[in-house]
Amino acid sequence: LDLSTGGYAAFDHRPEFDLGQRLSVECWVKFDQPGTMPIVFSCGHWNQAGWFLQKIGGGWRWHVGGIDCDGGRPEMGKWLHVVGTYDGVTARLYQDGRLVAEKAGSPILAPWKGPLHAGQYGAPGPEFQVTGAIRGLKTYSRILPPQDVAAAAKASALPGKP
Repeated sequence: LDLSTGGYAAFDHRPEFDLGQRLSVECWVKFDQPGTMPIVFSCGHWNQAGWFLQKIGGGWRWHVGGIDCDGGRPEMGKWLHVVGTYDGVTARLYQDGRLVAEKAGSPILAPWKGPLHAGQYGAPGPEFQVTGAIRGLKTYSRILPPQDVAAAAKASALPGKP
């Protein structure tokens, strides 16, 4: 998904995106500009139903139904492999195959009825725009084990692009 001049993609809601089950989300992202607080993918709103991955304050935020799992350090101009998981109790965030954040909690499990957005927030605005590119966005109705996350980060790591 080329977002070098803005834009985003939206995908119709699917029950597999809901938090009432295990969930993993994976992608490669490259930021050409830092932006204000760009959202790589979103299927919900902050402190409400759903989830999203955001670059904010020099780090990542994997937000899962009201739980902020913050960590890692996004770099400009470099392809980054990012995975967020939620097992029903704990949110985990991986960057380039390494665990960078983990937080347990009781999320809001109400289903998010809106679409999944790639490159933008569920309520689009310029502050949430990703300027760069996203590849290989995948959702899973299971938890990706740490060894699979590490293998996926290595298997696709080619100089300059995934």
